Amino acid sequence: MKKHIQFLNGLACLFCATLMSANNSNIVEIKLPKVPEVPKVEAVVPQIKMVITQDGNNSRHTKSTDEIIQEIMKKKEVKFSNHVAPVIVQKLDAKDKVVQAGDITNGKVAAYLHTDYMSVEEVASKLLAAGFNIKSRFKLDKKGNITSIVFTNIALIKAASKPNRGFAATLRATVDKKDKLVSISNPIYILKAFLQSDYDEKLANETLKSLRETFKGAKNSDEMIKFSALENFQFMAGMPKYQDMQIISKGDNTVLLNKARKSKKLVFEQKLENKSVLLGVKLGRRTSKFVKKTGYKNAGLLPYPVLIEEGKVKILDPKYYIAVMYPMLKMSQFMTIATVPGAINKDCDRIFR
Repeated sequence: MKKHIQFLNGLACLFCATLMSANNSNIVEIKLPKVPEVPKVEAVVPQIKMVITQDGNNSRHTKSTDEIIQEIMKKKEVKFSNHVAPVIVQKLDAKDKVVQAGDITNGKVAAYLHTDYMSVEEVASKLLAAGFNIKSRFKLDKKGNITSIVFTNIALIKAASKPNRGFAATLRATVDKKDKLVSISNPIYILKAFLQSDYDEKLANETLKSLRETFKGAKNSDEMIKFSALENFQFMAGMPKYQDMQIISKGDNTVLLNKARKSKKLVFEQKLENKSVLLGVKLGRRTSKFVKKTGYKNAGLLPYPVLIEEGKVKILDPKYYIAVMYPMLKMSQFMTIATVPGAINKDCDRIFR
């Protein structure tokens, strides 16, 4: 820095002297001194000496970096480490759990599980092995191509042993020999619809898991409904909901049950812990033919469920029950069975007269 200042001062003095001599001449001659050269600095890279110890005789030899590099180049060997990258374990959040058949997906749930065809005997055998109790094997047509299997277990019975919740005590499986299909009630769907505010998530998931393990490869049916809508499900505005049950008859529970037994229309009976009794009754031959129009794959809704509770015979309003068991039913299809709900009421009423 000092050298630069001295250089500038010298330049200024020289310029002034030159101007003074310019008064006597028309030529101004300016001589600039040479800029001092910056001293060159040579970077010297020190040779790195590496000490290599040989285990044989403990002698020590020093080699330069260049010598080591040349030796490596001559060998042209590349050695890879035995180190293995650690396995990254991905932990799925509860929201990101693996979705399986029957699970709630994007807020929707399937009404049924569909699995490969197997005989009625095979389906019943698998259900028994899974801890379920078979309540009935009900043929829905003369040829016996369509069979409804009603099944339950202790946990389902316990959950249904509450006022107006008895309809949740059983699940259904439809074996369609003609179309080679087995359709099974999805516990999540049925329990949400029939237990309403008493819905037991743990029970629903455990029952579904048991069915999935029993019927390997089961898939969701096409009937997908918003899970949150099941508690207030109805075919359309103004149509009945779950709680809009119909009272068919009244009397002593034992008397009412005996009437059902004598009617020869009783397919199964299941006693509940609260002294209520869930029945499955056979509808008139003409009435039960409606499943031909609505489709056999969901025909497991028959035999029709009837609940005897606290001296009353209750049924789910047919307009609700048919709709919830056939959630994809169109208005045009419903109109073709417009007289069926009334016929179901009459058939049930005759049983308890």
